[in-house]
Amino acid sequence: MILKKRLGEILLESKLITEEQLEEFLAEAKKFGLKLGKYITRRGMLNENQIIDALSRQLKINKYRPDNYRVDRNLSSLLPLETAKKLQVVPLKQNGRLLTIAMTDPQDINILDTIEAKTNFEVDPIICTEQEIFQLINDLYQASGLELAPENKKPPVEI
Repeated sequence: MILKKRLGEILLESKLITEEQLEEFLAEAKKFGLKLGKYITRRGMLNENQIIDALSRQLKINKYRPDNYRVDRNLSSLLPLETAKKLQVVPLKQNGRLLTIAMTDPQDINILDTIEAKTNFEVDPIICTEQEIFQLINDLYQASGLELAPENKKPPVEI
């Protein structure tokens, strides 16, 4: 079972931010209607990978690594494209009644419960970035012959 910890607490324990920064970031994030992690990355204080690494370590949840999971077209039938896009989750691997899924917030019990109810599998979350989720959705569902709507395709990230 995943122990629910707030992101700010995890970032403090990981010494990525100070108490003063956390208070400032929380107030600013609330003012702009953003979640804390999204605000911090948009402000450029931390990048998404730093946050994912901290969450992975603190929560003892595996981090998505592309080399460990190949796209399995059969998994697209377990979770419809619209559900995957809406919940921002992607099935990665099935082992018996256990379904490993990639998601950005492995502490979101509502999403985990929804996936378990829709698939009738026990769910094992793997944490990943939003960009990885987008790429996984494209890879899995396009490989399965399902075309994503053009408005859901993002341009490549410029470096």
